[in-house]
Amino acid sequence: MNPIPDRPTAIVNELAKARNQAAAERTLTSWIQNCLGLIGFGAAFDRIFSAIRQVFPKSPLLLSDILTKTIGLSTVAIGILLLVLAIQTYRAQMQWLEQADYLHQRMPNQGSAIAVGAILLLSVVALFAIFVLRSGGS
Repeated sequence: MNPIPDRPTAIVNELAKARNQAAAERTLTSWIQNCLGLIGFGAAFDRIFSAIRQVFPKSPLLLSDILTKTIGLSTVAIGILLLVLAIQTYRAQMQWLEQADYLHQRMPNQGSAIAVGAILLLSVVALFAIFVLRSGGS
């Protein structure tokens, strides 16, 4: 007689579902917080440089108006993109958990690769801005 069942019991299965659902909700909340931070930073980026230009009108321009708007809008776009990806991943996880024959298996996740790609894209834009800043200041 085998004391360990081949499949999890209903109570263990429901507890695992509840735990995984709570973890998915915490993850979604964390992603929303980070995405709103990116969107807020992108919206404020142009305003920050406009305020610096108003306070120091005689100083040379660090970044052009077009470049500051481009960086700000790209940051907002990346924040929105990551927010959409987080919501899609959350919905997929909830559908995964609502399966009738639920066993804990690793859910395929492509959102992480897209998030890393978006952050790398933002880094490239920032590096481009730094190089433009250095070459403009010489």
